[in-house]
Amino acid sequence: MTKAEAATTTMAAKRWAKRVERLERSGLSIRTFAAREGLKAGSLSSWKWKLAQHQRGGPGPEVGPLKFVELTTAPPASPALAVAPGFEVLLRSGRTVRVPGGFDAAELARLVSALEEVRS
Repeated sequence: MTKAEAATTTMAAKRWAKRVERLERSGLSIRTFAAREGLKAGSLSSWKWKLAQHQRGGPGPEVGPLKFVELTTAPPASPALAVAPGFEVLLRSGRTVRVPGGFDAAELARLVSALEEVRS
């Protein structure tokens, strides 16, 4: 970062620090204060966080490396909870409808009705 960029960043930080001070004195929410001042609430919130982190001496607790855990599904604990096997419905038209286990009976009834109306 050049000296000019550093000076600009410092000036911006000072300007935002004053805004954050006024926000805290106002007792208003970030959204309300930002609207009143013609600022973006996201920018105000971000600067408030950045300035608070700087005062604490850093970005906060360090996060270690992420660990991934493989998740697998277990079979149902009881056979009653198991999904019923699928079945086939042979319509008068000769069409076959394969129905998976755990189907919605009302949906199946509507489908069969619609297919029976459409004669091929």
